[in-house]
Amino acid sequence: MITLGTVPTKMRVFTRFLVQSWTREYQDARIILEQNGDLRYLNIPASLQRLFVRCTMVTTGLMLVIIIFLASTSINLFTSRARLERSHEEVYRALLNSALDGKDVQDVQLSEDQMVALAQTIRDRDMSIRRFVDTSMVAVTQENDTMKSQLDSSGLTEKIVKIIQQNSANGGLTPDNTLSDNPLLRGKVADELSTNRALREVLYALPTSMPIINYSVSSDFGIRKHPVTGIPHFHTGVDLLTATNDDNVHPVKPGIIVMAEYHSTYGNTVVVRHTNGVESLYAHLSGIIVKVGDKVSMDDIIGKIGNSGVSTGKHLHLEILVGGYPVNPQKVIRTAQYVQQIHQNPQ
Repeated sequence: MITLGTVPTKMRVFTRFLVQSWTREYQDARIILEQNGDLRYLNIPASLQRLFVRCTMVTTGLMLVIIIFLASTSINLFTSRARLERSHEEVYRALLNSALDGKDVQDVQLSEDQMVALAQTIRDRDMSIRRFVDTSMVAVTQENDTMKSQLDSSGLTEKIVKIIQQNSANGGLTPDNTLSDNPLLRGKVADELSTNRALREVLYALPTSMPIINYSVSSDFGIRKHPVTGIPHFHTGVDLLTATNDDNVHPVKPGIIVMAEYHSTYGNTVVVRHTNGVESLYAHLSGIIVKVGDKVSMDDIIGKIGNSGVSTGKHLHLEILVGGYPVNPQKVIRTAQYVQQIHQNPQ
């Protein structure tokens, strides 16, 4: 809290004056007017005096606020105009240097006809570049809408998306200043490109493959009756049955083993940590092949489908966690597969 003793003397005196003027107890006043020998009395009540003084103070304060606001707005407009002029100058210089094949403008002597031709070349290139940027922006905007729609259908909440983005930033990725440095890629274009990069980071962090090649789902993600206790509870993963004799379990995405041990409920359990805060858990394994610290790819085998722990039959319990929060493995993997397939096979 700032006290009067901590502000400069003049400010303290001015503040005290304002407070005293606002809280002052006024007395009824009488003004005597004389006209042609006649005395006239003009009474000014204390309440009217107080109202006049306070209205004057409020009006003056509002005028000062408006003046400060207008001054700051003028400064911002002047600064924005200066930035715009610099941007136009940068675009002009970039196009001019391109038209001169990298030669220094000061080292080139041009005739009037050459200057006219050069100006036409600069204008044509400027229009071509801007048409390209506008066309690209439409494509990027459409791609962003598609990725946002896919993220919504995957069930990922805004909080989980932010966790992935935060982990991506903490992983050493720095913002690309190329967009802001390029005068042709600013404003809405830069915003759309930045959004596109952020959405791709989220989608590329998601797993793209199920841990079993041929499988069927025996229990979905979400609320269900516990197969042992019969009590409704939230099933944080999916239970998978193999449709072949292949009991091998593969990671859903490359990563590093952070847990490989027996759990009282999950039985033989393996947890793989992937990038950007994403982890996958594999439970009820009959055996564990990896150990903590191992780096694994999607072709490696981390264990075998089994019936260990609290289980009613041979199956694989799979969980996908983002920042410790479970998400629907089927939806997440399906979304990642769809988006990456589009990027690999553009139409």
